[in-house]
Amino acid sequence: MKNIYRLIVMSILFILPAFVLLSAWTFWELSGERYKRTIPGNEIYRAIEKSKKKTNYKKLILGDSAGNQIFNCKKEDPDSAYSLACNQGISMVGHFLLLNNYLQAENRPDTVFMLVNPITFSNNLGQVYTYHYFLKPFFTEEYIPYMSQTVLDQIHKIPRYNLCQNPYIKTSTRAWNPPANPSEAKYSFISPIAKEYLSKIDSLSHRYHFELKIIPTPLPNSKREKMRKIDKSEYAGYNFKPLLDEYLSNLIYDDDRIFSDGIHLKDPSEYRKHYNKVLHVR
Repeated sequence: MKNIYRLIVMSILFILPAFVLLSAWTFWELSGERYKRTIPGNEIYRAIEKSKKKTNYKKLILGDSAGNQIFNCKKEDPDSAYSLACNQGISMVGHFLLLNNYLQAENRPDTVFMLVNPITFSNNLGQVYTYHYFLKPFFTEEYIPYMSQTVLDQIHKIPRYNLCQNPYIKTSTRAWNPPANPSEAKYSFISPIAKEYLSKIDSLSHRYHFELKIIPTPLPNSKREKMRKIDKSEYAGYNFKPLLDEYLSNLIYDDDRIFSDGIHLKDPSEYRKHYNKVLHVR
């Protein structure tokens, strides 16, 4: 009996200080928002921060991590475009929220470029990345009002979605994710949620009088056949159809060896001059 009592006391003496230290660390991380600079996907928090600033830029870039390689959102160049490119895990919903932030800050771009890999259009918030890269930054009181019922229904299928703002989870330096929840829908290119929010982005272009252009990032030659199988009828009847038709007609292919994983370039600087010309920036 004494041994059990001693074990309980020792356990308490060990667990209590560990809990206090963990709580203090979490509070320290939250109070200064330091986690936003250290956790995986910190470029998303940088993009959110930048999206709320008033600027004089007339060209804005939205994009995934492939786009971020070319126009890094952590850098600013007054002679270039203003980049909010970050990560495909934020989905088209996240790109809409960043753009809306930028416009609500009274910025008035004349051109908004979406610089993305085709895989970005397939995100239906059912990826293993959704919890860490979308829910943690965006499932908040500030952004939930902009989420449609379709988006909320998909979020509610994610295990433990309601814990994403828990301080211990939100500040975790590991990209912890519950099991993925693949969408029930089948599509070759663009997901239902992507269509809904690309429509919203297109509507903003008309409301705020800017030109929207969707620009492809380079693809390896081995993806040619897959791209040829895209079913364009998936987005027939949508206002953004001409934008995606142009996007698909301008796909760029290059040697597989220049890619690190089939999506990201080993040396993005090689393509920077090309995209400077496409976007008419320096």
